[in-house]
Amino acid sequence: MNSNTYTNNWWVLAFNGIIALLFGLMAIFAPLDTLHIIITYFGIIMMIVGIAMLFGVYSSMKNKLSYGSDLISALITIGLGIVLAFFTGKALEIFVIVIGIWAIMLGIGQLIIMSSLQGKGDKKFLLFTGLFTLVFGALLFFNPFTMASIVLLIVGAMAVIIGLVLISFAFKLKNLQE
Repeated sequence: MNSNTYTNNWWVLAFNGIIALLFGLMAIFAPLDTLHIIITYFGIIMMIVGIAMLFGVYSSMKNKLSYGSDLISALITIGLGIVLAFFTGKALEIFVIVIGIWAIMLGIGQLIIMSSLQGKGDKKFLLFTGLFTLVFGALLFFNPFTMASIVLLIVGAMAVIIGLVLISFAFKLKNLQE
């Protein structure tokens, strides 16, 4: 690829930047609505993938190949998609609580590893990360929607920055073209 390819397609970067910017603004100004939209969308995608997997199962049945595990995977994928698409709030709450439990266990594990280390520098780092992960997990566990919104606000701010950078870079490429 030569540099003309990049300068001729500056609009692709600008378009991606606009999408990132719009997502970031949605995440910042309507975090709970954005979470629900993302989860519903993901559920719909899972249902479509599950249905596509059923076509593969049908093909395997038709060709007299084994299909049991594929059928189970397809049905589980469709089921999870339905739960995510139609019971979004409850699915989000359960997901964030599971992440909270995982973070608590990870934090405890880091503190256990820290207590068995001999070096002083490693202990300080593991103490900090272990306590941070433990507190983060507890906050997720006891207040899932607020923490999910905070994480989405951070992601939204990053998306706005990335969107602005992409748009700026796209117009610099366009100016190189002229």
